[in-house]
Amino acid sequence: GAGPAVLFSHSWFCDGHQWPQVDAVVNAGFRVLNLDNRGHGHSGPHRRRYAVWDMADDLVAVLDDAHVDQAVLVGLSVGGFAAIRAALRHPGRVRALVLADTAASAQGWPGKLKADALGPVWLTPARKVVLPQLVKTLFGPTARGQQPRLIDEWRQRFLTQDARSMMAALRAIVTRDDVTDRLHEITVPTQVIVGEEDHDPGVMASISLSARIPGAHLIALPDTGHLSALEQPAAFGDPLLDFLRAHDGHTL
Repeated sequence: GAGPAVLFSHSWFCDGHQWPQVDAVVNAGFRVLNLDNRGHGHSGPHRRRYAVWDMADDLVAVLDDAHVDQAVLVGLSVGGFAAIRAALRHPGRVRALVLADTAASAQGWPGKLKADALGPVWLTPARKVVLPQLVKTLFGPTARGQQPRLIDEWRQRFLTQDARSMMAALRAIVTRDDVTDRLHEITVPTQVIVGEEDHDPGVMASISLSARIPGAHLIALPDTGHLSALEQPAAFGDPLLDFLRAHDGHTL
């Protein structure tokens, strides 16, 4: 599309295929920038230490490379961590935000313990032993029970990602800072989407986002886990398109 720009940023262990909504957004006339985050997919390996603030700068670098002044940022999970920080560090570059299954808070201890257990094993040939736990973390029980083809597809995609790059991303996730007290600085239109079966960061994190970002609107999707855009493409995509059309540059 040649219209207002929409930049998508996906979850850990995923890539641009995480967004089945992209074609509909393009067909609605928007210009889509579908990023593979550093270390993921076609962006290639990135094994050095970095922070989610670096990922925020990556989003702006993509806009610069595409000669885009402003975009709607659509971020899920760690993509949302980056989008929030881009809005704080580069507010003039963000037209609006869609924040899915993400948080402004730091990583809690349960998540850190899971990361400590997963990381060392994932770097060995025994990674398939912990693959079920990764699938359980990223997909909700409804999707795991009712969408076996989707789960099988992404199980294979998870295994093709560069292992050391995934661990570098995990370090960025679990060491992220808490920006909750800065959310009032975000003044652009914001839509918050969360799957009701998402347990990390979970529904309460999204409620906090919607309460603290001025004017933010919360949508909770039933029978949906962490990768809400994948698990429920239409239930995610319909309000996304409505939001994009409402904030396409003519009403801001």
